[in-house]
Amino acid sequence: MKSPFRGSLGAFALLVFAFPVSAQTADPGVELAFIPHTMTVTLINEGGKYVAIDMKHIPQGGSCRMDKDATIARVGPGASDGTTRVRYAAAQISAGGCPFMTTFDLSNSDYAAARAAFVTLKEEAWTKVETIKKELGEKWDEVTGKKS
Repeated sequence: MKSPFRGSLGAFALLVFAFPVSAQTADPGVELAFIPHTMTVTLINEGGKYVAIDMKHIPQGGSCRMDKDATIARVGPGASDGTTRVRYAAAQISAGGCPFMTTFDLSNSDYAAARAAFVTLKEEAWTKVETIKKELGEKWDEVTGKKS
């Protein structure tokens, strides 16, 4: 005699393992920020990175210069307490700097300052866009290509 309980249990097990368990976390994911001041960072990319503008290779553990206001993206917690792992998210435009997609750890205080600078400029930009929208009125749709 077959029990309907076994079939239900099997279906339940299939559902449980078919969907990933999402743990609650305080990790906000990827965020953009601007480097608060020019600093030397230690490259942690496995195998290092090639610097096209300088035509040289920076090995893992080597250092490079991050210029003030360089765009970085938060990718997670750093290797040690009090640090945040970030990645350079813009193309290098000056000699001696870090290559594109350089990964390094930044102190939490420097990251907080970097993120605050980004958020401030983002809010200023949204304010300017809203002001332009109001000034242009119906012309805004023409300028942005939206059909009424």
